[in-house]
Amino acid sequence: MAAAVAPVGSLAHRAGIYGLLAGVLVAALAFVPGFAAATNLSNVVTQSAALGLVAIGQTFVIAGGLIDLSVGQLLGLSVVLTCALTEGRSDLLLPVLAAMVAMGIAVGVVHGALVNRFRIEPLILTFGTLSILQGLIFTYTDRSVGQAPSELVWLANGRLLGLPVAGAVLLAFAALAHLLLRRTRFGLRLLAIGGDADSARRAGVDVERIRLLAFVLSGVGATLAGLLIAGRLGTGYPNAGQGFELDAIVAAVLGGASLAGGRGTIAGTVAAVLLLGVISNILNLLEVSAFVQTFAKGLIVVGAIVATRARSGPGRFSVSALLAAGAARGNGR
Repeated sequence: MAAAVAPVGSLAHRAGIYGLLAGVLVAALAFVPGFAAATNLSNVVTQSAALGLVAIGQTFVIAGGLIDLSVGQLLGLSVVLTCALTEGRSDLLLPVLAAMVAMGIAVGVVHGALVNRFRIEPLILTFGTLSILQGLIFTYTDRSVGQAPSELVWLANGRLLGLPVAGAVLLAFAALAHLLLRRTRFGLRLLAIGGDADSARRAGVDVERIRLLAFVLSGVGATLAGLLIAGRLGTGYPNAGQGFELDAIVAAVLGGASLAGGRGTIAGTVAAVLLLGVISNILNLLEVSAFVQTFAKGLIVVGAIVATRARSGPGRFSVSALLAAGAARGNGR
């Protein structure tokens, strides 16, 4: 029996999240009625795009040994303000889009500044800002407000050459994020800080600036996701961001990030987001009740994390690797 189990464990170790995603897809295509329909597969991608943007932003902060619990409510505030300020007017979309990105940057800067200056635990700080942002939403409105412009609705729900536009948005954002995390000095320094912040500081890395930028990326990912959710819903629903913060953390960790910092991949995070989306879709197609779905998804996620925890993939990033990559040359700035 042990001999039979060993190859399975070894396979899970090598395949990781990508193997799990492929396995679930094959099983769903073979055994779940309606799953293979092109419309259904397109819907899975469309519905996963917003979580993907949030989870990518979360991957940056987790890779740096941080965490951001505020992203769900920041997304929700972006949804409400986008619809309320535009009221369906296309001419106001670009100014409002710029304002939402600026809001995400501002929240990230506040988080980074407070963590750096007062050494506040990010978990506690961002839990506090979660409450503040939720309070702002419900002070502004306790019901759906405004209307999303038609261009935003198309961006969130439309098709281009038969493919979901939201999926293209996620793919473009993921490609940029991958380059930023793996091909720039910022990304290498962030991973080194997550691995050992004190050693990175001694190597000349500006730890405070890198952490601040990680929070900024998390904030921008949340507000951009809010634009997609606004387009999907068509109106500013105040509870739109509920639960996104935990789903984003699960996706990042399931995709290979370590909550201790120093490890994370954008491709793994996107694969985990798609896995979560596929699982939700399967349960819906099988007409599983919402309460049982919550229980089942929890079991699946825990099992998947246990199965992939020792998987192959990049380990925690070290300062020696940073120096070898030449990212700490000069004054480290």
